[in-house]
Amino acid sequence: MGGYAGQLLYIDLTSGSVEKKPLDMQLARDFIGGLGFGTRIYLDMIKDNPEVAALAPENPFVIMTGPVTGLKMDGAARWTVGTRSPQTGFWGDANVGGFFGAHLKFAGYDGIVLTGKAQAPSYIYIDDDTVEIRDADAYWGMDTYATDERMKTDLKGQSKRSGQVLAIGPAGENLIPFASIINNKRHAAGRTGMGAVWGSKNLKAIYVSGSGKVVPAQPDELKALKEELKEVYEESIFIEALKASGTPAHIDVGIISGDVPIKNWLISDWEGMDDIGPGAIDEKINVGHKTCYGCTVACKKEAQVKEGPYKMEKGPSPEYETVVSFGSLCLNNNIESVAKGNEICNRFGMDTITCGATIAFAIECFENGLITEADTDGVKLNWGNAEAIVAMTEKIGRRDGFGAVLAEGSARAAAKIGKNAADFLTTVKGLEAPMHDPRSAHGYALAYGVSPRGACHEASLNFNVEGGAMFIPEIEALSMELEEHSSDKRAELNVACQDYGMFFSSCAVFCNLGSAPLNATQAVAMVNYATGFDYTIDEVVEIGKRVWYLKRGLSNLFGARAGDDRLPKRLMTMMEEGPTEGSMPDMDRMLSEFYALRGFDENGVPKKEVLEQLKLDDLAKLLHGG
Repeated sequence: MGGYAGQLLYIDLTSGSVEKKPLDMQLARDFIGGLGFGTRIYLDMIKDNPEVAALAPENPFVIMTGPVTGLKMDGAARWTVGTRSPQTGFWGDANVGGFFGAHLKFAGYDGIVLTGKAQAPSYIYIDDDTVEIRDADAYWGMDTYATDERMKTDLKGQSKRSGQVLAIGPAGENLIPFASIINNKRHAAGRTGMGAVWGSKNLKAIYVSGSGKVVPAQPDELKALKEELKEVYEESIFIEALKASGTPAHIDVGIISGDVPIKNWLISDWEGMDDIGPGAIDEKINVGHKTCYGCTVACKKEAQVKEGPYKMEKGPSPEYETVVSFGSLCLNNNIESVAKGNEICNRFGMDTITCGATIAFAIECFENGLITEADTDGVKLNWGNAEAIVAMTEKIGRRDGFGAVLAEGSARAAAKIGKNAADFLTTVKGLEAPMHDPRSAHGYALAYGVSPRGACHEASLNFNVEGGAMFIPEIEALSMELEEHSSDKRAELNVACQDYGMFFSSCAVFCNLGSAPLNATQAVAMVNYATGFDYTIDEVVEIGKRVWYLKRGLSNLFGARAGDDRLPKRLMTMMEEGPTEGSMPDMDRMLSEFYALRGFDENGVPKKEVLEQLKLDDLAKLLHGG
């Protein structure tokens, strides 16, 4: 059975039952893996209870790998998680790198389906055929770094090989809606509050150790493809930049095009940018490189601050999104404090995008007199106040004082603060926008608006394609010329980026960074060599389309409608100077064209006949009756 481990784990935390089910190979052929498996299984489990609350014990939580997960190939270490989001109320998911997914397959499982709620803090122990629910009282309250270290020490010698720990921190335990789940201190299921769902289930961690390996169906062909790709990678400027500086390499490019948000998206140029750019990171905090399983790109970097108020031990360096959300978004040019904020978020288990964006929102509220030091417990939330930013990050993680208000995320905080606080929001469907400005590339605006999980640059391949990191010559819409600062053809582009992107980075599961040099022929070939299937490009695009409608349909099932596809006022305010001067996405036009291409009704819901054509009859019945 090439590429797949061959079975799924179903674990009921309430009853303590553990069931191992053979992987349905027709499911594998029809949905490939990752979120293909996750969304299909999730819908099957909730169709009799479609109003299930995110933090209810009966809300399923799906962890799924793809057929390339665990292969020793660049960009093939990723895996997915999904469930109803406690942050947005809609479908939530996260895409994760690192080592956990590979080791889960080594243990013999393509995925895990979690239901129920443990009576007391618990963790799941997996060592090949041994699967147990164990007491986690000793780890409850620990941050993710301490949990990782302590659990590996405690379990040393119990498993055949050293294992991987996937854990929540205090943020997840305390049900912070944007809590994340962390593997190896650095690899985060970051967005939409997946960690809070674990906390609601009293699940602290999963420890997995496997003595097997992933065996491709056609190893000789896969080996030949790997040799072919060596030259492709050696010639890639994108990969060269990732190897050198990791994701913060984008800062130097993004600031030129107006892609990097500054001062809560108010301006597009700032004299402090060089102080937090890749050069400053390399000079001031960089102490090494890390990677994900089997990947030679090594885009993960190590950071250390040896002295001063932001002293931190050697650990994960902040990624681009974190550098910007804790840096330029807050007018903070102190890179050491950004690294410290990143460490606090990782330890507590919090999404750095939502956390940084919420602090930037709070700073603007403070500067405009909507909140005062009396509200913020004496913390002076001024632009560029690195000390205050770090202090508030800690308070958010602890739900301490005003930190408890911000711990709900910016949208709920705005509702509590009142007045005109909502004017400062950057949320779509309740999820804070990532650090890429749609005024610099209009397709981003549509991508943020129609993404099932809320504002997201990774929900499709739009950021990669429109941003120039990927070129897919086999698919016309993914290789067409696009006019800069134009909304023309962006609906067509988004549909293609969603359909191919669902196959590529959500089902297969390829890395949007480490696998960016692959064209469609190479990506499909790798999946075929892994699985032994005979997919064509057209077929994987059709599968990706089906999975995208599943994701969208789940959010529709949870209440998402056309009004939720709109961008907030702040992101739709025209810049008066800088690289994006005068540029404004035409959302009315793009949404109208997109709805027509997708076969949506006026409420933003896929029409019944469209879903039935995709063999999603059960979803059609839930959304339309009959």
